[in-house]
Amino acid sequence: MFGKVYLFILNILRSSKLFTYFLWGIKIDKYCHTTFWDLTSLVIKKELSIIKEEKYLDMGCGQFAILGQFYKKRNVNSKIVSVDIYDDLVENSFNNSKINKNDIQIIQSNLFDNVNEKFDLISFNPPYVPQKKDDKVKYTKIRYSANDGTETMSLFLGKAKNFLSNDGKIILGVNSYYVDKEKCLSLIKEYGYDIKKITKILLNSSIAFTIQKSTK
Repeated sequence: MFGKVYLFILNILRSSKLFTYFLWGIKIDKYCHTTFWDLTSLVIKKELSIIKEEKYLDMGCGQFAILGQFYKKRNVNSKIVSVDIYDDLVENSFNNSKINKNDIQIIQSNLFDNVNEKFDLISFNPPYVPQKKDDKVKYTKIRYSANDGTETMSLFLGKAKNFLSNDGKIILGVNSYYVDKEKCLSLIKEYGYDIKKITKILLNSSIAFTIQKSTK
């Protein structure tokens, strides 16, 4: 019963323009779908609140580039690049950043395909729900990722180190309800990264892994 009530309230909050402004400081006009943020975004946000880096890549920015905009508001002199695979989400993010007067660059790219520089910080809230047929989901690539939910995460980890500055770090967010924490730890090590920090929030099943290129 508690789980159903929690999910009901969460869905209301995630679709609320007023609550989103209160939580993120971002005004919302037009939107492409009714989920404005998720639990994993909140854990990444917690880490972004205490980090100051000169160049930040917001991978998989969604319909508002909400993490990129949040970071820009706190670090006005930082260069922010936000990326998404869907053209209409990129367009909506661009328009929304203008409404909020946040000067960030927003580009369409399948992961790093159209990214041509290195960053001090990269964050990614990848799709991690195991693939299933669901005709009601329009943006399947922001939700589903093969049979075990790790395909996109693996592709990202395999390429990301080439886009990090020497001391650059990655914040990788995953909901452990869908992908087991130990599976994530195994993949992070497999692709040559050291784990510097693991962040959680009370009553939130998501985890943020702060990682860097392995020195071994």
